Amino acid sequence: MVRNELSNQIKKKNMKQLQFLIVLVLAILPQSTSCQSKQATRQISQADSFHCIPVSPQELMYFRKQPPIQFWQKVILLTKDSCIVVHKDSRNMMDVISAAKLDSLVRDSKLEYTAQCYRDSFGYETCELVKFVRGKREFFDFQKVGPLVDDAKIIFDQYNVNPIYAQFILLIESPNNPKARSISGAVGHYQLMPFVAKKYGLVVSGSRDDRHDFKLSSIAAAKLMSDYCIPNATRMANGAGLIADTESLWFQLLVMHVYNAGAGNVRKAVAAVGPVNSGEELIIKLWKTQAGAFGNSSQNYSQLALASYINYLDWLKS
Repeated sequence: MVRNELSNQIKKKNMKQLQFLIVLVLAILPQSTSCQSKQATRQISQADSFHCIPVSPQELMYFRKQPPIQFWQKVILLTKDSCIVVHKDSRNMMDVISAAKLDSLVRDSKLEYTAQCYRDSFGYETCELVKFVRGKREFFDFQKVGPLVDDAKIIFDQYNVNPIYAQFILLIESPNNPKARSISGAVGHYQLMPFVAKKYGLVVSGSRDDRHDFKLSSIAAAKLMSDYCIPNATRMANGAGLIADTESLWFQLLVMHVYNAGAGNVRKAVAAVGPVNSGEELIIKLWKTQAGAFGNSSQNYSQLALASYINYLDWLKS
């Protein structure tokens, strides 16, 4: 009896010592997690560990209300089985139809007649601006982009370049197929042209293409932003009578246009826009301006970047 009581007391004492040691170990463990531990976390939680580079909340709210952004948000969310009927200039979304119906209209040569019906119903002057745009949800894979943003942020920070540019690019440049090649020859997560890649030390040959190396292409993209895109966007903003605030969302969107279309083409478009009262006004007018090689795809570039960013934020919250 006495032996049993003594044994129980010893067990209780040992248990208390064990609990104390556990608490002590937990207390001294570092609270931050490594990149490798984050990867393990992602297998459990799809979104919580993904990094999102912040932008100006006020500007984001302003742009979020613009019809072009709302239109591209919808396109990104819709699957390829659906199609939006939209007025090209105003981005007014008139209808959503199935892709099968669109295919049948094309097959039966009724697309123009259908466009005329939408024109008449909504009071537009011409049916040429009535467009049918298929959903692109399959193209935008946030699950794949999330980890890349974490890794790119480290590299862009090392080169003193705002990683928001990495996030914008990774969200829209072949996010579901990093091996894709554009018709102009751009390759990789950052869709770098051969001459740009070579300028920043990447090997591009028949047997080797460093543009497929995420770290090397991230370094090249960061250097391109620092050496070319941001300085040229700064000069354009100053030339338009604006203060080139690198933390402003409108300026970051201007930089994205330079990254996509090249400084010369963006400079022509900015000149065609003429006097503006704000950076936000400049960006919205660029979305409707055509000058030289700055055409429809160039107009859409920053719209897609911003719409995908907003959808990514919403995806994280969900």
